[in-house]
Amino acid sequence: MPEFNLYNGVSIPDLCYGTSIVYLYRYGETNFARRANYWLKNCIKNRPQIKLDISAPKAIKSAMENDIRCFDTSRAYGGAEYVLGKVLKKYDRNKFFVITKLRNKDQFQGNIREAFEKSLSELGMEYVDLYLMHWPVTDLYVKNWKVLEQLYDEGLCKAIGVCNCNIHHLKEIGATANIKPMVNQFECHPLFTQDELRNYCNENDIQVMAYTPTGRMDQRLNKTVLVSIAQKYKKSVAQIILRWHQQIGNIPVVNSSNSKHVIENSEIYDFELNNDEINQILKININSRLRYDPDNCDFRKL
Repeated sequence: MPEFNLYNGVSIPDLCYGTSIVYLYRYGETNFARRANYWLKNCIKNRPQIKLDISAPKAIKSAMENDIRCFDTSRAYGGAEYVLGKVLKKYDRNKFFVITKLRNKDQFQGNIREAFEKSLSELGMEYVDLYLMHWPVTDLYVKNWKVLEQLYDEGLCKAIGVCNCNIHHLKEIGATANIKPMVNQFECHPLFTQDELRNYCNENDIQVMAYTPTGRMDQRLNKTVLVSIAQKYKKSVAQIILRWHQQIGNIPVVNSSNSKHVIENSEIYDFELNNDEINQILKININSRLRYDPDNCDFRKL
């Protein structure tokens, strides 16, 4: 799989598989009674969650088998770190790239190092390739960034970065940082291209990772030039969008519990969009944010 290089020289694959919130396995492997109790109280009421919990390991394995070697998770995603680590321990550690995140709860509690060590324990790994601050929690994120710098200096993570940071957040971190963020992961898709933020990151050697990269396949996308471009290349609209991300320098974070969709997401390297098509897709933008606004949200609920 092709790679991008972070400014510190670390290589990161140009397509990333994102794990969703997983509950069942978080309770099941070490304590059968707790597992059964969780099923009875929660999963029966939430059949989609049952499907996700059961399919998660298979989807991760499918990603590895189809050369998607970058995995994104978080302490905020329930037991996703544990499930990811359990599957990946069957593979050579040098064959995949793991990203996890500092959740907001741990920022508020001020136990960043303990949270990181818990992530390593859940993953069953001695280091992560990239550690991200999940949200710029007001009055805390600049101070907490210094702890990420320490973890990086100690070699516990090969790279550090942030998520959901706007330009002013990045500037505030940069004003006191010894190590500037190597990555910024934020919402980006054809309905919300974030041109100003992307350009700022590109100009400052901050790699862009795009979550919700296909805009949740919003129906409005089917009324755009994406349909004709997909027909031209005999690809799906989602595949066109993922390739567009890569060609404008983004690393899309794809998320699916369906192994068939995981495979389809990997089948985007046999064509290339031309400059006119890339610009046409950029012009789809209507500044339609589908997720949370980091300048207008309650960080205690994220």
